Amino acid sequence: MDPAVVFLGVVLVGLGVFAIGFPNYLRSFVSARTWTEDPERAERYQRIWAYGVGVTIAALGFVMVVLGFVTS
Repeated sequence: MDPAVVFLGVVLVGLGVFAIGFPNYLRSFVSARTWTEDPERAERYQRIWAYGVGVTIAALGFVMVVLGFVTS
């Protein structure tokens, strides 16, 4: 077991869950022009991108946790 890798994995899972739970606290994945022209569409795209990024980060964190437990 490698505690540093497990800890880093847990942190990444937490960041991924945070990104999914609070999509508007992330950096804006939508252009400023879209936010001014069509705010509803911009918010929808922001949520989609934040969900995708959050799932990716959480999945990488989960892999790191597993690798941390498996490696010695």
